[in-house]
Amino acid sequence: MSSTLNKSPALPFQSFEDVQAHLDSLGLFHMDMGLDRMKNAIRLLNLRIPCPIVQVVGTNGKGSTATFLHSIALANGFRAGLFTSPHFVSPIERIRMNDRLLPKAAWAMFANQALAAAPDLTYFELLTVMSLLAFTFSEPDLLIYEAGLGGQYDATTAIQADIVCISPIDIDHTAFLGNTIQSIAAEKSHAIRDKVCAVVSAPQCQEAWDVLEKRANSLQIPIYGSKNMEQLPLHAHLNHPENQYNSLGLKGEHQATNAQTALIAWQLLCQKQRWNFEPKAVAEGLEDAFIPGRFQQVKKQKNLPALVLDGAHNVHSMESLIATLEYEKIEPNAFIFSCLTDKEPHLLVELIENYLHRHNLQIPIILSQINGNDRAIQVDELAKLFKEKTHVCTCFTEALDLLPRLVSVENTQNPTIICGSLYLLADYYILFPQALQTSF
Repeated sequence: MSSTLNKSPALPFQSFEDVQAHLDSLGLFHMDMGLDRMKNAIRLLNLRIPCPIVQVVGTNGKGSTATFLHSIALANGFRAGLFTSPHFVSPIERIRMNDRLLPKAAWAMFANQALAAAPDLTYFELLTVMSLLAFTFSEPDLLIYEAGLGGQYDATTAIQADIVCISPIDIDHTAFLGNTIQSIAAEKSHAIRDKVCAVVSAPQCQEAWDVLEKRANSLQIPIYGSKNMEQLPLHAHLNHPENQYNSLGLKGEHQATNAQTALIAWQLLCQKQRWNFEPKAVAEGLEDAFIPGRFQQVKKQKNLPALVLDGAHNVHSMESLIATLEYEKIEPNAFIFSCLTDKEPHLLVELIENYLHRHNLQIPIILSQINGNDRAIQVDELAKLFKEKTHVCTCFTEALDLLPRLVSVENTQNPTIICGSLYLLADYYILFPQALQTSF
């Protein structure tokens, strides 16, 4: 028999780059509704997670809530895994253990294991299964999973959760979730499922709360939110807001909501697992929380002014960005802006212009084309939505090159705001990857 026939077949992936190429071939936004593939993969891989799991669903603030909870766990000395989405530059950003990225050297091994059990996993499903394999290998004390778009058919819902956190629900991703608050809340409410011990909801509009409460009650699962918080005996530390929000790592008045949701989830975990609730460690966790692109302040560089990077990509998040600028009394010296066609560009433009008029700011507005994305609005069309004069750039690099010619870098500490789309921020992080890990 020839030596060639004696060789074992090569594994599909030999490197991180092989895995990334496969993910790219699947398509980031390809969705195939149903949880059967995920459940089969979990069963065939015998993925039994020996620690509590928190799933975070919702529209706005999912990533912040998950990050606050992860940071609190780390400050308390626990080994905690965090799965988030989307990423800015590379999928490697999505899987963290103790705030460290999964090493590139491990990606091929976990991808090979996942696809050997379930070769038809979608993009998001494959990453979810890989995270489970990686976390199981790491012997965690707690896992936190941020859901993708939905709840009912989201890959993370195939994982048995102990606690479900629900961030504020709003209109978004209407092509997948429906175009009313009730339909979107109904889709996300299916994250509330058998064997969940408790649900923690951020403040919701009445239409969303009614849907969530009905679902929880039908399964006899306690749900805690602003409408019925008196039903949960709060730790003394949580009853005094001045103890909680003096110094949050994530800036903005709206982050208090996300921090509160994470705090209540942490209290429930402490009660269920018989962990001590340590106010000092909780405060440290809240202060240490960091996510790139959430009102991220970047210091002035040689040829660039100070920056604020914010992925405000829909009406709700743009309102939050503007409220944070006002709350922090930050006066910008320019905007670099772009957005996607399905994110109501006219309303985003209206919010920016109203903010500028309200504060009598006459500053440059630079519009940057997002390239390589079919959903991105053409900057010429975006410029027509503005009443004010704008500067149109064909790419982000051109926008950055233009900025010092419009803004005096040397004579101002005021920041330029880069906002409107996560894809626009990705263009920044490709140029300055160190900013993915650092902030002020």
